[in-house]
Amino acid sequence: MRSFFFKMLMISVLAVVLFVAGTMVRGVVADRMMNREVARQSISEGLAERQMLAGVVLRVSYTEHWQQPVADKDGRVLRQEPRSQKHEQLVLPETLRLSGSLISDPRQRGIFHINAYVLSGRLAGTLKLPALGELARHQPDSSVVIDSADAVLAVSDPRGLRKAELKVAGQALALEPGTGLNGAREGAHAVLSEAAALAGKTLAFELALDLAGTDSFSMVPLARDTSASLNSRWPHPSFGGRFLPESRSVSENGFEAQWHVSALASNARQNWPVGAEGGVRSADAFSVSMIDPVDIYSMSDRASKYAELFIAITLGAFLLFELLRRLRLHPMNYLLIAAALLIFFLMLLSLSERIGFGLAYLSAASACVLLIGFYSAHLLRSLWLASGFTLGLGALYGALYMILLSEQNALLMGSLLLFALLACVMVGTRKVDWNALLAPSPAPELMD
Repeated sequence: MRSFFFKMLMISVLAVVLFVAGTMVRGVVADRMMNREVARQSISEGLAERQMLAGVVLRVSYTEHWQQPVADKDGRVLRQEPRSQKHEQLVLPETLRLSGSLISDPRQRGIFHINAYVLSGRLAGTLKLPALGELARHQPDSSVVIDSADAVLAVSDPRGLRKAELKVAGQALALEPGTGLNGAREGAHAVLSEAAALAGKTLAFELALDLAGTDSFSMVPLARDTSASLNSRWPHPSFGGRFLPESRSVSENGFEAQWHVSALASNARQNWPVGAEGGVRSADAFSVSMIDPVDIYSMSDRASKYAELFIAITLGAFLLFELLRRLRLHPMNYLLIAAALLIFFLMLLSLSERIGFGLAYLSAASACVLLIGFYSAHLLRSLWLASGFTLGLGALYGALYMILLSEQNALLMGSLLLFALLACVMVGTRKVDWNALLAPSPAPELMD
């Protein structure tokens, strides 16, 4: 009995050491994820960040004129002095339609792969330049004069603007950097000539656009009626934002998606621009992301969370064999087996960076199962028993792989697996006399 409790104490100490080692393995996974994010930021700094598009809108600058009465101390009006004040009014589009393609342009930094793209498309719509009577006034009996009007395009990262050709009312306009808007300063603007003569008219615009970005593209539905149609050969899109597409088609050859957003369903017109703190990214928008079907780092991180469970199940099986078959295993045997289980998770991470997660899992699991199976054949002193244990360990790795692939059902499958293992132990040991197993062996009789 004393030897049994001593061994349990040693195994408990070993479990603490292995728990610390498992935490270190997860730290390695976290470091790799951080390195990938650094690589993504490095590529984004040289290319462009995630893009969000808003516009085209009009910024109308006008001057309000009025007569300011000047009175003496008795309140008598002596004269009228002319006064003026400059104002700006933002005019959002009536209709807005985007059509284009997201052309995949993957980039790589070392071993890290980043999904980049180029949006090649056409943005068209209508803008109603307000009449003089529709411009906001701050003084009674005043008059207004339109000074200028700028067509403004806001993007979250203007470095991605490779081409931007704007036509308003059939007139080609030269775009200049910056928007001049508080809260959405990044982008471009163009001066609309003869704006005063166009007051009260509805202007059609068209923008030919090539916009580069990384990971995802978003659009703010600023018009009363906004629609978008995008297609790409990337077969793994993720649709997000405040509005999902009305229709979409996804296949191994790519995707097509259509959005339609009414101003009644969005507060983008009321809240845009959202202010200097939020920027264009804080507005209501719909988006599509170009994701990888299997994120090797998230999968490796999820797999490493099962490290302690794997070690506990495997070492528990060896302890059970030791008790039932009256073997004498040294704590060093347990340590070596646990080390092989831990190295599996490091091999999985390192191999998946080179050959993909599925093949990496198969290679790492096969290597560890064969190594532990070969080692257990000498410990258990039975080839058949070691073969059965090896098959069981392989099935355990297979079950873990299915759990990792089925993220939505991971909890259910994991709990069912634990229940099945517990049921096997309880059924297999139902006739075992544990008191007899833990009792000290009788001392051999002395011979004369």
